[in-house]
Parts: sequence; structure tokens; C-alpha cells
Amino acid sequence: MSESRPGHEWIDHTSEVTLRAYASSLPELIGEVTRAFLELVPEAIRDPERDVEHELEVEASDPAALLVDWINELVFLAEGECWLPAGPEVEVEEGSRLLVRCGEVPLSSPFVLVKAATLHNVRVQKTRGGIEAEVTLDI
Repeated sequence: MSESRPGHEWIDHTSEVTLRAYASSLPELIGEVTRAFLELVPEAIRDPERDVEHELEVEASDPAALLVDWINELVFLAEGECWLPAGPEVEVEEGSRLLVRCGEVPLSSPFVLVKAATLHNVRVQKTRGGIEAEVTLDI
């Protein structure tokens, strides 16, 4: 596993799944987590991307909480708003404020597999190749 290129893997458990993601920077990591979350959505409920722009903002006390809050924002968008970010451009200010500009992947129905991301055992750490995170999702 090369830590210089973005990537991710899923680790299954009973009633939860753990996402391990890695990238060269925190903004790139958030983008990778966004792409990983979209992988969970069945193709059957994805509609073609719309030419719509969104600006999203999330604030938290530290990078680990920021990651959890971002995933919970994705859960809300998928279930409540029936869309997910496409092609996110991510900025992180002072390690605690996330700004995301993105397009939209509309969903034909709510995506309800993921209940929430948890702070339990979440970790975001710098590595020799960049940054790595692990977060557990309740399903």
C-alpha cells in the first residue's frame, strides 16, 4: 500500500464497517473519503451527475472530529437530500474548518445503509508518506 497516492480500504465487522483511507494531505484525504462513501451507494440509485455547484462547510475541534463530522454530513446528504458530492475541491483551514466545493451526484432514492460515523477509535495521523485515517461507520 503506497501512502503517497490517495487510496482506501473497507474492513467489515458485525453492524459496522471501518474505513481506512490515506493520502498526501488532509484535504486530499477528505476527498478520498468522499469517493469511498460514494462507492457504498448502489449504481441503481445513482443518477447522472448534474451541473450544480455546492459549497459545504464543516467545523470541528480537530482533524479526527472533522473527519467524523464530514462523514456524518455525507450521511445526511445521502439520506435526507438524496445527493452526494462529486469532484470535491477541499480546503482545510487551521485543521478545524472544512470547506468543500463540489458538483452533485443525485440519488433516485435515499441511501440509508450508513447510520453514522463514530468517534470511537477514530484516528487521523501523519505518516512518512502523508496522512492516514481510520473511522468506523455504524450500519
